[in-house]
Amino acid sequence: MKPRRAASAIVRISRWYAVAAHGSRRAPGRADDKQTDLPSPTMLTDSRPPGPAFRRSAAGLMLGAVILITGCASPSATSPASQSPSAAGSPSADSPSASGPASPTPPSASIRRLAADYLAIARPANHRLDVEVDGFKDHSRDDLAEAAANLRAEAATELHFDRQLSRIPFPAAIAAIARALIRANQSRIALTRREARSASLARLRSFASTHKAADAAVEVQARAIRKALSLPPPSTS
Repeated sequence: MKPRRAASAIVRISRWYAVAAHGSRRAPGRADDKQTDLPSPTMLTDSRPPGPAFRRSAAGLMLGAVILITGCASPSATSPASQSPSAAGSPSADSPSASGPASPTPPSASIRRLAADYLAIARPANHRLDVEVDGFKDHSRDDLAEAAANLRAEAATELHFDRQLSRIPFPAAIAAIARALIRANQSRIALTRREARSASLARLRSFASTHKAADAAVEVQARAIRKALSLPPPSTS
């Protein structure tokens, strides 16, 4: 029922209740005739006012009509506008899409120990390589013997690192990365030793681009193993 029709029904019931309560109605007649009160059919024969039962019945009718209007005027409980955000498909405050990406899981104690073992050999090796590479850059301009000595020192440092790395008891997945790093480093060692046998400075400098590519291959594997160990990427190989 529409709200307007329900309101009209309440008005009619109210008027009827008023007539019944006062116990009289007007008799039809001409416009210029004096109207005479006639007994209402709903009144009791002894002309007493309506009893409690009657009043309860009429009040019940009034209450029912009010409830009917309220139900018609209120929005449907299943209307999309009355649904909660989560029921309508919107993300709730504690859903993953609303709270953003979860924080990364911290590494386990065993991974932290392995990372410490790796850094214990990588840091001194990187420091020695920095010194040896700087010496090679200085001597490759004018001192073939010293430059060759620097290259041999680089190869020895890299070989020592590989041997230490192979002894760390990594789990299978990380051990595979460690083996890939050792292979890349072994290729660079072989190249470095060929450079050290150069007969001239010009020949020595001709290995520059090839050695740079070998360094990049080692860096790829070094970054991979550091990532597996939850370590920051290396600044040098």
